[in-house]
Amino acid sequence: MIKVKYLLAMLLCTCQAGTLCAQETHDISGTWYGIFSNYMGEKQRLLIVLEKNKRGYKGRLESPDNTNVPLPMDSVDYTAGELRFRINEIGLSYKGGWDFANHRFNGFLQQGGRQLPLNISRDEIRKENLYRRPQDPQPPFGYRQEEVIFSGQDADIALAGAFSRPSDSARRYPAVILVSDAGPQDRNEEMVGHKPFAVMADYLTKNGLAVLRYDDRGAGRSSGDYNSATLEDQAADLQAAIAYLRTRKDVDTQQIGLIGHGEGAAIAMMAAAGNRELAFVVSMAGPGLTGRQQQEAQLAQVLQQLKSLEGPNPDSVLRGVMEYARPWFNLLATETDSAVIRAKGAGYLKAMYRRIPNRYVFASEEGFVESSLARNTPYALSAVRFNPADYLPKISCPVLAVNGSMDLQVEAGSNLRLIEEGLLKGGNQRVTARSLEGLNHLFQRCNTCRVEEYSSLDQTIDPVALEFITKWILGVSSL
Repeated sequence: MIKVKYLLAMLLCTCQAGTLCAQETHDISGTWYGIFSNYMGEKQRLLIVLEKNKRGYKGRLESPDNTNVPLPMDSVDYTAGELRFRINEIGLSYKGGWDFANHRFNGFLQQGGRQLPLNISRDEIRKENLYRRPQDPQPPFGYRQEEVIFSGQDADIALAGAFSRPSDSARRYPAVILVSDAGPQDRNEEMVGHKPFAVMADYLTKNGLAVLRYDDRGAGRSSGDYNSATLEDQAADLQAAIAYLRTRKDVDTQQIGLIGHGEGAAIAMMAAAGNRELAFVVSMAGPGLTGRQQQEAQLAQVLQQLKSLEGPNPDSVLRGVMEYARPWFNLLATETDSAVIRAKGAGYLKAMYRRIPNRYVFASEEGFVESSLARNTPYALSAVRFNPADYLPKISCPVLAVNGSMDLQVEAGSNLRLIEEGLLKGGNQRVTARSLEGLNHLFQRCNTCRVEEYSSLDQTIDPVALEFITKWILGVSSL
């Protein structure tokens, strides 16, 4: 007779062989769904579409929240329950093992030395289910809201947005225009799953104010091109928004003010300088430093956060990058000849590239240099050359400047101090500057307060910030 232990061993081998066989013959063609988080913590849906062919499988990668252009896979291998694919164009590869219990592949994406988890299954993922956002306004709103459209600085540019006001149509309301942070933003300033301006407009309107928020050029339903427009162009668009509000019979034209967030606060400063008809300006995480100083401060902050800087001599890494970043920033801030920027800048960028830790390099040296040079659009150059001191002394209306004490993008202390000094220099005594304890750049109550945490926080704007800003506006509007 066969001994029991040998019989068990034979049965076990048979079962394993059957499992492997089943895995190898299992058809995985079709669409698989996963969620990818980038370095900012922003979630994106990924679709892995596989199709069987004579050699096994071919496939493509789709990112419906990022681009409509699919990326073909250069290789796909599915063997013994393990799926691998590679896309050479972006240096990306995936390796995942089959999870019987959850009917999915558990694995990792690898790109540029970084490895990020990605589990994929047959369960379709809807965009609205990516995040939990309890502050997002939900109907019925209890106030009037309408779609609006008005001309920007140029008559051929149409700016689309939303106007909200309390329901009583017989009244004229103090009005606020919301001005978004850097980048082509929609009317909600939507980022990493949050809609800060939708939340803020809802709160302000419920407290008796009219609110206009609009899509930047080239964003949402607005026409035009964002990158070809300078900060000065955006300030002119904001002036057009002010002019639009002055045509409305439900707006108190003597009580129109601005709320700018981040770079939007810089644009608000530009529009308010010399404008004696504005009732107030609110700067949320706005700059007191120049654009040139702000870029250096933000780069230093990013470098400090890189995990590789936790090694034995992190300061030497930071100094090596900053040694060539500073002349690069100086060049952008002062040189007007694009040919000179390209010629001189290439040398600085190559030197910077060689000092960035390898695990954080996602492109070749040539690719890094060319992409950095290509980002010097009219918008980007105007941002690095922006100087608040040119505008703050010319603002005569009441100003509220607030920053989160834990803002790692626009540091509260120096920026608030410089904003206040600039306003006082011009003789404006109606200045309130506050650092709100425990809040980040988005005015969320944060833990690590780093950029990558923004999306993981359910809170969009802390109620303390909303209440403080609203009470201040209502106070100056009643004077």
